[in-house]
Amino acid sequence: MPPKDDDDLMTRSETEPESFNSSDNNDDHPIEYTAEELDAIRQVKTMLMEEHGIEESRIGLTFLAVATINTKLRVEEAVKKMVKFLELMEGLGCPDGISDDVWKPEAVSELAAYEPCGPNYDGTACIWINGGGRKVSKEQERNHVHACIMHFLAVHADSNSLRNGITMVMDVSVSPQGPKIGNEGQIQAFYQGFPQRPQSILIAGTNIVTRVIVNASIKLASLFTKQKVLDRIEFVSVEQAKGKIPLRSVPKYVGGLGGDIDSTEEWVHARLQKLPKPEL
Repeated sequence: MPPKDDDDLMTRSETEPESFNSSDNNDDHPIEYTAEELDAIRQVKTMLMEEHGIEESRIGLTFLAVATINTKLRVEEAVKKMVKFLELMEGLGCPDGISDDVWKPEAVSELAAYEPCGPNYDGTACIWINGGGRKVSKEQERNHVHACIMHFLAVHADSNSLRNGITMVMDVSVSPQGPKIGNEGQIQAFYQGFPQRPQSILIAGTNIVTRVIVNASIKLASLFTKQKVLDRIEFVSVEQAKGKIPLRSVPKYVGGLGGDIDSTEEWVHARLQKLPKPEL
């Protein structure tokens, strides 16, 4: 769908809450870990090493911090999610786990499915993924895993998004064509293994075929995700998805302004630089 002209954008902006300002930037909410958060992160790390025998080098503290806070400081739950996530990574060519060097320049091409997208009305981050059921070759598994981790951390790199949740939009109206790849189940399990706490999950543009695929993925997700998270999934049209977030934040390919972000790669890199590593 071609972008709308400026008059259309202005008309929509007049209907948006006055509290929303396109110049607002969730980077203005830097993260400072609380003593309670640091204590929980420390406990999770200790349990991973002492009870599960996971090497310290595989436990990136930045990722561990986001995972622990996303699980609301529930230590045992965070440990369970981290153990499973590291297992999924190992099956996708990443036996070395997660390092604190989170920026992986060799993996940036795998950020392509993430559309530039601005914050929601409350200033929390949005993820907009273009293309359902993306094919990932065996050769690109490792880079794909690293790209997903980079974007996950970047989205949570402000205190508002980290502590209050995010919005996820998956546009499956155009699915990639190509032969079936044997790792699709592993990739889907990896996506669903992220310790996320989305407040809203919008699946946009399904048809009869893609709805079957998505429902199968949701069934798989039930093995990794709490029911209350699954209950936040809503099937919508692309137009309805656009109506859920400020038009200025909607990706350009569907008629928005993309949050004034020109490059997902540059945005991710800048956000990762702002994400602090906890001092334990």
